[in-house]
Amino acid sequence: MAHADTPAPGPARTFGRPTTATIMSLVLLALMTALVIAPLILLFRTSLTPAGELPFSTDVYTLDNYREALGNPRLPILIGNTLTYAFGSVTIGVTLAFAIAWLVERTDIGFKRSIRTMMFSWMAVPPIVMAFGWILLGNPGNGIINVILRSLFGMKGAPVSIYSMWAMVLITGFAIVPTAFTMIAGLLRNMDPQLESAGSVHGARPFSVFRRVTLPLLVPGLLSVGILLFMAMVQAFDLPLVIGLTARVPVLSTQIYLLAHSDVSRPDYSLTATFGTFFLVLALILILVYFRAVRLGERFRVVTGKAFRPNLKPLGGWRRLATAGVGFYFLVMMLPFLVLLWTSFLPFYSVPSMEALSRLTLENYQAVFSETRIVRALVNTILLVLASSTIVMVLSVMIAWISVRSKTRLGRLLEVISFAPMAIPPVVLAIAILLIYLRTPLYGTIGLIILAHVTAYIAFGTRTMNAALLQIHKELENAAFVCGAGWFTMLRRVIFPLLLPHILNGWLWVAGHSARDITFPLFLITTTNVVAASELYILWNTPEIPTAAALAVVLVSGLLCLVVPVQIFAARLGTERRKP
Repeated sequence: MAHADTPAPGPARTFGRPTTATIMSLVLLALMTALVIAPLILLFRTSLTPAGELPFSTDVYTLDNYREALGNPRLPILIGNTLTYAFGSVTIGVTLAFAIAWLVERTDIGFKRSIRTMMFSWMAVPPIVMAFGWILLGNPGNGIINVILRSLFGMKGAPVSIYSMWAMVLITGFAIVPTAFTMIAGLLRNMDPQLESAGSVHGARPFSVFRRVTLPLLVPGLLSVGILLFMAMVQAFDLPLVIGLTARVPVLSTQIYLLAHSDVSRPDYSLTATFGTFFLVLALILILVYFRAVRLGERFRVVTGKAFRPNLKPLGGWRRLATAGVGFYFLVMMLPFLVLLWTSFLPFYSVPSMEALSRLTLENYQAVFSETRIVRALVNTILLVLASSTIVMVLSVMIAWISVRSKTRLGRLLEVISFAPMAIPPVVLAIAILLIYLRTPLYGTIGLIILAHVTAYIAFGTRTMNAALLQIHKELENAAFVCGAGWFTMLRRVIFPLLLPHILNGWLWVAGHSARDITFPLFLITTTNVVAASELYILWNTPEIPTAAALAVVLVSGLLCLVVPVQIFAARLGTERRKP
């Protein structure tokens, strides 16, 4: 037949214009190497320089910093505090999240949509805002909880103290519940109920089915969630900075910050880099354990190609109690924000009373929108959020396409380097970026914080886009190439529109984390690149507590106004595209 001799499109056609794609692969590889690898190399080089020297000004190599760090009697205390804080927080957070997720996904509890919305929305609240609210609630002197307990029960001293390891653990545990809930709810939603039904048919009681069927199947997934959150808590900086320093409970992240920002002497960047190297090694060990847990979880897959709907267990008389329990959790989570809202309308902090009502004022909000320093911080925050989230998602789509479609060593290397920031603690990455850009024009500008956030969040963006791109058949791209479209045209006209819901969700995640992050803004702070989170910390320590409270309310309100509408739009867009 005539058409039998027609040549089929070759591999070059599948990859579009090879020169354009290959050049972009090399450009992206060079960019990611400069963003991720170069700062780490300089960090290690700095750890080998003599005390008080910078790597640019000396050719001397020494191990004295490692000897000093390993011989420091505080090192075991720092490691012990870090692990205790992380383990306790994750234990509380995962336990609460599992209980609430099980009620929402596997029972007939009411207000399910409201619970899911609250969980997602609460992830927009910065941890530093929660910490400040809890300080006003549990401060030993005039904290609201202590004042109430003393007046009601005649207690002396401070019945409750926010400044302790276990207060940090409890607050952080409550704070990570929304994140853990999002991950655990997916595990429960995707588990085939026939496995539990088989246990019930054989006469097992509900608790026995849960203990011998449900829980064992969920353990690998729960272990993965727990290890991932444990890694995040080991690297946590916000609450240990705000509460831990006053409580005299130092962890590795705050020790690195104190070494780099000493108030009594010149910053010791060599010793800072040494502690950062130790921290990096600890993070790498944890991420290897995480990958091991993920591989173990592959053996326990319980989602098949057959459609199913999880059985909803009737709670009966326990339904109201379960709903009240979930409501109590949200009430506890809202208390810090409510006390900040109250304080934002006062000329000075005071416990709620009829007398305090007469002093309500809007002067703090007027200060937020009129003082030059605070207005500049808000403008910088808007620039930071818009620029970092957009750059991350644009780069992530290109990197994901190359790593998924090219199937070359170059693509795999690009994927590995882009994922590397996941294993780097933010404080370590912040110190590395500070050192490499310290003597460049970029230092002291908002552009440096944007670059730092792009480096830190590119790992999340590429993993999200990788998973989304695997769902799109490459025939759609080949059709664009056959019609004469170039590589950039194919991305703009085919890939971006198809991935738009995923891109919006990823953009929201980066935007929310960029606005609430305080690690990079504090490590890279100068008078000209202050953002809302760092300005909030400065105001709190001045102390200008009512103005700080007003700025916190503005920051949270702005994040909610950004996150909720875009999330609703992305969800509707995804739903419409799934319709036949």
